[in-house]
Amino acid sequence: MAINKLAEKLKTYLGDIYHPSDDELINLYCETYDLYREMVKELRETGLMTEHTNKFGAKNLVKNPLAIEVTKITQVLNQLLKSLGLTAAQRKKAVADDTNDDFDDL
Repeated sequence: MAINKLAEKLKTYLGDIYHPSDDELINLYCETYDLYREMVKELRETGLMTEHTNKFGAKNLVKNPLAIEVTKITQVLNQLLKSLGLTAAQRKKAVADDTNDDFDDL
């Protein structure tokens, strides 16, 4: 997905709470997401396990270090979404706050 397209989608998700000051976080999210996609693609090509040769020449299968980095970058993406107010729980709360029905009284 092109960065500009993703940025526009995020702005749409933000709706009325979007402010131009959010652009820096949105751009950071888009760039990080692009990096995440590249890392996942490479991880799929190389696999979760990789062969490692230790200093004695023995070969062992070890967890691909890229898998750890993908986990870290996923956490960064989630934090950026949280900073923008776009986590699932925050979106649900925003929608719940906007509805003024009397169902809670039942």
